[in-house]
Amino acid sequence: MVHAEDPLLDAAAGHAGINLAAQTGEELHRVIAAAWPAADCSPQVHVVTGSAVDVILDVARAQHADLIVVGSRGMSGAEKFMFGSITEGILRRSDVSVLVVPPQWMPPRPAGVDLAGMGPLIAGVDMSDSSLAGARAACRLASTLGTSVEIIHVVPDLAVLGRWQPHATRALDDRVAEAEKELAGAVNGLGCQVPVEWRVERGAVPDRLASIAGRAADRAPLLVLGKKVPHSGGGAPGTIAYRVLSLAEVPVLMFVD
Repeated sequence: MVHAEDPLLDAAAGHAGINLAAQTGEELHRVIAAAWPAADCSPQVHVVTGSAVDVILDVARAQHADLIVVGSRGMSGAEKFMFGSITEGILRRSDVSVLVVPPQWMPPRPAGVDLAGMGPLIAGVDMSDSSLAGARAACRLASTLGTSVEIIHVVPDLAVLGRWQPHATRALDDRVAEAEKELAGAVNGLGCQVPVEWRVERGAVPDRLASIAGRAADRAPLLVLGKKVPHSGGGAPGTIAYRVLSLAEVPVLMFVD
């Protein structure tokens, strides 16, 4: 459990003789005690002064973390700034996978100690190596959770003038047919050990993925997207991934290949 203390606030507290890190650590332990079953997991608490993104990534590296879990706060007004300054920074720079959890989300069995009941896992693929790596990760995670996988490729609509729409429709039909052949081959190469459904959709990519991964009475999906390991500042999720994150009402796993 990591909390980044604002340097200016920490300095001001120090001048007033207040040990802000100690007080924050005590508050975090109270949060843990009240958030069953967190205390049973023997969590470590890290209160570090500095930039939130730097602190979180530094602690993750020092602890050899497999996964960073962060919350999302929506994409409007002050909350958009919060997403951009912290969550986006972590997504852009992290060399380990990141799970982004919406504030309104609850696990399917809140009284349980694990993620039993989650599923299916929705893997959005664009045929790139990183997205297919994300699909393979979805297969492995689905096996652990005892659920299935849905692999989705979205062919975006063509924005054309009305008089060109018949031609655009034919071109889109051809793209969908090609994508179905390519996706079928890719799915066969994943080696999934759980039930897999796959399909090609049409429409705006973020909207379709967020809609398909929408929660329903009989579904508690988790959306999986792939991301390359960042090198020299690269590897950031693209505009589509950020749009999906802003729309999704379920957790999104950004799997780092």
